[in-house]
Amino acid sequence: MKHYVVNGGGMVGAAAALALARAGQQVTLIDSNSLVEPEPDWDLRISSVNDNHWQWLLSLGIGDSINWQKVNPYEGLSVTTVRGSSLTFSAQDAGRQQLGVMVENNNLQAALWQCLSGYANVSLRAPAAIECFDLQQQRLRLNDDSWLSYDVLIGADGSGSAVARAAGIGYRGWDYGQRCLLANVELQQPIEAQTWEIFRPQGPFALLPLSSYQACLIDYRSHAEISAISQHKEQLVKALEQTFRPYVGDFEVHRYASFPLQRKHALNYYRDNTLLMGDAAHSIHPLAGQGVNLGFADVRTYLAVDGDNCRYQRQRQRQNQTMMRTMDAIHVGFTARSRLLQSGLGVALKLVNQAALKKQILRQALQA
Repeated sequence: MKHYVVNGGGMVGAAAALALARAGQQVTLIDSNSLVEPEPDWDLRISSVNDNHWQWLLSLGIGDSINWQKVNPYEGLSVTTVRGSSLTFSAQDAGRQQLGVMVENNNLQAALWQCLSGYANVSLRAPAAIECFDLQQQRLRLNDDSWLSYDVLIGADGSGSAVARAAGIGYRGWDYGQRCLLANVELQQPIEAQTWEIFRPQGPFALLPLSSYQACLIDYRSHAEISAISQHKEQLVKALEQTFRPYVGDFEVHRYASFPLQRKHALNYYRDNTLLMGDAAHSIHPLAGQGVNLGFADVRTYLAVDGDNCRYQRQRQRQNQTMMRTMDAIHVGFTARSRLLQSGLGVALKLVNQAALKKQILRQALQA
């Protein structure tokens, strides 16, 4: 039995802690915040978890702890280019009942923490923070002056990872020059259990279904545009209505926020007995909702290779890099104004819409 210390109790860190605990390892989970109790209404922090990883999470035991009112299955997805060429996927294409679920981050985190509380081999230290890293001696000093020894230290502490800094692991990346605006809305007309994304030159806009009459609207624009329309709620609502009303009808905005879009990829996923998972290892463009799925794949791969850091890095760094490049290619290709490029893209989408290719693409996406 090894002692794992996981720094970061978000969805990926908590899932890693739970999976390791179920495998019989000793686990200490550290998070700087106490558990945030989910509110009655949907929070803006929502994740699209593909069905492959959702079934894995259920196998970890979260089904009895999750608030199912904050879980909404979706059965289809579609993307549309600037010139109107579309690509659609359905659960039937993948041979599944659903492609995945929309789940509130706080809800999933709370369920994972609840599961962790039932394991005698798990210690949850929250709120707590690591103040000193002694990586050579494999021990940590927390903000209560206690020392904690470990065999393996996992950094699942986000894109500004303190674990990565302590281990001297650098990153390669850039800012996309855009912000992502999120708005939770109440709809007047019912919507299908389908998520969609439509591209335009200034950036795409998308919808995540939260229920038949609730959705999260997503609008990608430049920093300047988001700043301008966010000055007053009336301006923001007007901009959202101009974009989304033709597709969903009238709606009421309940809450909104925005965040900058960045791409970061760790140069290494491990150093000695320290390794990175989730956003601490990779931050990806959110347009396909792959972020948290890549993090869950990190956890599952690490367990599958029996904790072999070298094999873990080799597999996940390659797979994550491929997904990041794919998202960049989609971002550039689907928003390009070039008629030649758009014509070629339209032909490509017609080919992909063939059943055999669809199944292959879905199979790969669900394993990411």
